[in-house]
Amino acid sequence: WLALQKAIDSYVPKPAPKPKPVPKIIRLDSMSLFDSGKFALKEGSTRFLVNSLVGIKARPGWLIVVSGHTDNTGNPPLNQTLSLKRAEAVRDWMRDTGDVPESCFAVQGYGESRPIESNDTAEGRALNRRVEISLVPQADACNVPDTTLPSSQDDDGSEN
Repeated sequence: WLALQKAIDSYVPKPAPKPKPVPKIIRLDSMSLFDSGKFALKEGSTRFLVNSLVGIKARPGWLIVVSGHTDNTGNPPLNQTLSLKRAEAVRDWMRDTGDVPESCFAVQGYGESRPIESNDTAEGRALNRRVEISLVPQADACNVPDTTLPSSQDDDGSEN
């Protein structure tokens, strides 16, 4: 019986390795977070951020990448700066609210260079104005204990 089992085991393929997790991207509508042309988080945006970012965790070996994007309306260098400042504002909120160290983040401002829709329509431009947050595997990133952002927060007293 043992010989038969060994023979069967030798013909049965080993299970496939578990696939590596794919980075999850969370897309935030810029107009829900910021007034037009501004990069300070607007009043009431805290609740939207908390609800959108539940589950984003600071984990060793993972980088939280925050990237800002604009539509193609206006001055391209100003759009690039605006997209970076908006990404920094979201990063700062995540860092301060979730007590996540700076080493867990990378911040990028792409301006109008990475549209997800055509800028020929108002709807397309609205979709292109966004902040994206993704977890990307990277060795040496975020070497801290497992931390989760709060799942709820009362923003009645918020300065944002």
